Amino acid sequence: MTRGLAATAIAVAIATAACKPVPPGAQKTGPAVAQGDGILITADELKARLDEQSPFIRQRYQGLEKKREFLDNLVRFEVLAKAAEKEGLANDPDVLLTTKKIMVQKLVQKKFAEGDAAKEIPEADAQKYYDDHRDEFVKPGKVRLSGILLAATEKDRAARGAQAKKVLGQLKTATKKTPTAIQGMARDLSDDAASKGAGGDLGFKSRDELARQGGQAFADAAFALKDGEPVILETPQGFWIVQVIGRQDEIVRTFDQMKGQIQARLARERRTKEFDEYVKKLRDDARIQVNDAELEKVPVSTSGGGPGGMGHGGMMGGPRTGGDPGPGPAVAPAAPAPAQK
Repeated sequence: MTRGLAATAIAVAIATAACKPVPPGAQKTGPAVAQGDGILITADELKARLDEQSPFIRQRYQGLEKKREFLDNLVRFEVLAKAAEKEGLANDPDVLLTTKKIMVQKLVQKKFAEGDAAKEIPEADAQKYYDDHRDEFVKPGKVRLSGILLAATEKDRAARGAQAKKVLGQLKTATKKTPTAIQGMARDLSDDAASKGAGGDLGFKSRDELARQGGQAFADAAFALKDGEPVILETPQGFWIVQVIGRQDEIVRTFDQMKGQIQARLARERRTKEFDEYVKKLRDDARIQVNDAELEKVPVSTSGGGPGGMGHGGMMGGPRTGGDPGPGPAVAPAAPAPAQK
C-alpha cells in the first residue's frame, strides 16, 4: 500500500470508528463479527458505529461487501489503536491532554446541557423580562429629517418668518435640480449647531423625540409630511424648514411571539451562572494559588500556530451567552437569543 493510500485508510478508520470508542475492558454485547488476538468487534458494536453515520452514508453499506468494507475500517482502527498502546502512546502527554479535554466536555454537557432548559423558566419570569425590556421588542416608527433652523425671538419672529418663506421658495426651486440641495443650504443658513455641520441631517427620530426637540405640534406635523416635500414648521426655537428623507416602520413583537426566545435567553443566563458558581466552588475546594512571579516569566510566542485539533480552549469550555467568545469553544449547546430585526 502506498503512503497516500495508507494515510487515507487511517483517516477513514478514525472517522468511522473513533466517534464513540469503547473503553478498554468494557463489556461488549452481541455475536462477534470480527475477532483476533485481543480484538473483538461485535454485531451490536458494528450497528452502533453504522448508526452514528448520516442516512446518506448508511445507504452505501446495504450489501454484504459494503458492510465488510465498513467492518474492515473498524478493524484497521482497532489494530492501529492496539499498536499505539504497545508503543506506550496511551500515556503520551498529547493523548492524556486530549482525553482530559473530552472529559471536561462530557462533564459540562452532563451537568449543564441536559434537558430543555428553556422549559424550566416560568412564564411569569419571561413576562417580567419582556416588561422590563419592552424597548427591545417594541420600537416606534421614526422619520429622518433634514432641516434648516432660523432661530427667532419674540421681537424678530415676524421678520424671521418672512425670511423662512423666502428660504423655502429658494429650496423648492433648488430641489427640482438637486434633490439634496437642503444639505448645502443648511450648512450656510441653519442656526442649529448640532445639525449644521451634517448638512441639516437630524437623524431618525421617533414622535416622542421630535416632541422633546420642537414640541408636540412639530412632531405631529413632521410625521404627516410627504417624503421629499420641504415645508416650514414653527416651533418655540424659531422656524424649521424641513424635508423628510427617510422613514422606519414601527416594530411590535408581542410577548406570545417572543416568549420562547426569552425563556431560552433566561435559561442560557441561568446555566452560565450555575456553571460559573460550579467552577468557583471547584477552585475554592482545590485552594488554587497563582504564582505571579513565575507566571510573568512564561514566554508567549506571537508567530506561527499551534498543532491542530481542539486547541487549549477545549480544556475550559462552558456555557456561553454571546459577545465574549471566551478562551475556547462552548461545549454546552446554547439556545438562540431573541432575533433582531
